[in-house]
Amino acid sequence: MDKQRNLDQLFQLAKQDQAVQSFEQTKERFITSAPSVNKTQTKQVFTKKWMIMLATVSTISLSLFLLLNNEKNSQLDLKPNETNQKQAISENKSVKTEHAQSESKQAQPFIQKPAPFLATIQELVTELPFISENKAVEDGLEAQGNWNSKPPKGMDELPYQFPKLTEEEIAITKKKKKSMLKALAKHDKDFYAFIPTGSFDYNGKTVSVQAYYMGIGEVTNFEYRTFLFDLLIQGRNDEFLKAKPDQNAWLDFSFGGYPAFKEHYFSHKAFNDYPVVGISREGAELYCKWLSEEVRKYVGPEKEAQYNDVRLPLRVEWVKAASNEGKQLPYPWNGPFVRHSTGAFEGAFQSNFVHGVVDTIFETTSSSSVGGDLLAPSKSFWPSELGLYNMSGNAAEMVYEGMNRTDPGTAGGSWMSFENEIKIYAPDPNKGVIDPKPTIGFRVVSTYLVDPKK
Repeated sequence: MDKQRNLDQLFQLAKQDQAVQSFEQTKERFITSAPSVNKTQTKQVFTKKWMIMLATVSTISLSLFLLLNNEKNSQLDLKPNETNQKQAISENKSVKTEHAQSESKQAQPFIQKPAPFLATIQELVTELPFISENKAVEDGLEAQGNWNSKPPKGMDELPYQFPKLTEEEIAITKKKKKSMLKALAKHDKDFYAFIPTGSFDYNGKTVSVQAYYMGIGEVTNFEYRTFLFDLLIQGRNDEFLKAKPDQNAWLDFSFGGYPAFKEHYFSHKAFNDYPVVGISREGAELYCKWLSEEVRKYVGPEKEAQYNDVRLPLRVEWVKAASNEGKQLPYPWNGPFVRHSTGAFEGAFQSNFVHGVVDTIFETTSSSSVGGDLLAPSKSFWPSELGLYNMSGNAAEMVYEGMNRTDPGTAGGSWMSFENEIKIYAPDPNKGVIDPKPTIGFRVVSTYLVDPKK
């Protein structure tokens, strides 16, 4: 009934609307321009069709006019206080966004760990591609479906095929190398934390440690790849062979290994910012030697004496930094729990490890207790009071046990460690280990030297 009433009103308005041209004028023009036909027939056809056309056009025009007019009136009817409320909500969102962006590093949320394997990994573009093993060996393994670490019989004697870098890869390597050297030369706070000289309680003994700089994150795949490619550019192939990662270590690890990570973890752009693992102790030491030599070349003869060697940390140095001179125990954060117990991130894990032990505060057990969680980016979760990331969990970090720097060990536990194994003073399961493991990485330190000119 309402629809019929509305249509009647529209037709009534259409009748009252004056046409731009009279009906008789339109009729005359139409008949004049039409082909010669019977006038009576033309008159009947014209009268019926033209009336329908005029009515339809008028109805549509009037409907559009009324619709637009109603929308305009609706906007004008908006109350001032409603307009102010919408503006206030918009401004409030803007303020919250700006506030969130200006929060300190301590308040930054942790970065979630990746899925067991990125489903779209093949679609991403590789930066600095890396051929880890002899291509013929890899083809043989794939053909036989054999994912063991040893190549097929008779193929282990094939000569190693070094990666052939393209001009683009060489350019990327040089650019990354320059940024790394610049950060080290300036001791950029975004890459290196200053640990001041001081004495602290080192497991029941008071010890004094000289000031030093420490990398705020574990050395990444991209940084280590840059080192290897620079060795190739300089023709230092022997060092390259010693330092290259053993990606087959992923196959000998855990239940059946991780074939996808053997192929992609070290070389794929998606893992650029993740810690390098699967390298030998000798490879890590060669990286430190290379970085020490190159930074001295970068700063020049006049300043090179101001830079001490880059190296792996002593355990006492690592503990001093991780515990903030003994102020934060048993973990590198405030409090005895592995989860945040208060605040906006309450319940969130504070590091990357196997979440399989019952938490005394939350009394829950994670379903990820078997196999652990995979690696997270080097700068993930929350930084410590000194600005260091992932001192516990993620990748176990190479250290020297004594001052002579001959006793290998690791500290902090890894992504395959349990709650008690990531404590600062936890027993070291990798004592004496020098071979590559997917759980072991490293970060660098450099003893602080005072500039004599200052």
